[in-house]
Amino acid sequence: MTARTTSIETARPVRALRTPYHSLGGDDTMRVPDWAQHRSVYRTSGRTLYLVETDRLDEARADLRSLGHAGWDVRIAEDPSGSGARIALTRGELARAA
Repeated sequence: MTARTTSIETARPVRALRTPYHSLGGDDTMRVPDWAQHRSVYRTSGRTLYLVETDRLDEARADLRSLGHAGWDVRIAEDPSGSGARIALTRGELARAA
């Protein structure tokens, strides 16, 4: 299976080190969107990867743009059959801060 990969560029520096769900929720709240059907978190030294699988990528696009503008590195790997996508969310600042 060959996936098509796209990336959403970050627009500004990140202020606080938080989860993508905090970035979507605002101040001190979290929002886990309905399109984020299967979620996993992987941690290594200095970096955390949030992996989200969805079959509702069209619903996710506005949130993913918002995350990109909030400083998240958003990588989307679409299933060529059109049945879904894997979305990887990381923050470069976490690696530099460690």
